[in-house]
Amino acid sequence: MSDALAVWTPSLRVFLRRSLIVGLTTLAVMALFGWGIGAATGFWQILYVGPVLALTYFIVVEDPARWRSVRDNRWYLRSDAVLFHGPEDDVRIPLADITDVRKRLGWSVVLFLKDGQRVRISYVSDPASVMAQILAARDRMLP
Repeated sequence: MSDALAVWTPSLRVFLRRSLIVGLTTLAVMALFGWGIGAATGFWQILYVGPVLALTYFIVVEDPARWRSVRDNRWYLRSDAVLFHGPEDDVRIPLADITDVRKRLGWSVVLFLKDGQRVRISYVSDPASVMAQILAARDRMLP
């Protein structure tokens, strides 16, 4: 097996940025939903209760659990494959099976495979660089 050309790990900074964006979006949607209910029923307290409950759920339950599930993930780029090493399993994705690589939402890279599957590399610091490295390794391998 060849040495790793690159190694990627989830970044807490990127994860927190994603959490902030998702939290603020959720807050806005819940506030609009609460405003709609308040306007229709006169129960204006929902305008405050809904967003607070949603943010509490994200901050206390969802985000810590999500981070604990991904923080130990490791992705290795080798000359012939992308390897995933997680707490529960290891996966090998041959570079020849990768048809496309795209950046998503500023914190993920998605690998598109020949069989129609998609594999996501999440919370990386520089998704554009990850994408370029994978494509360059694949292009060097293919004729």
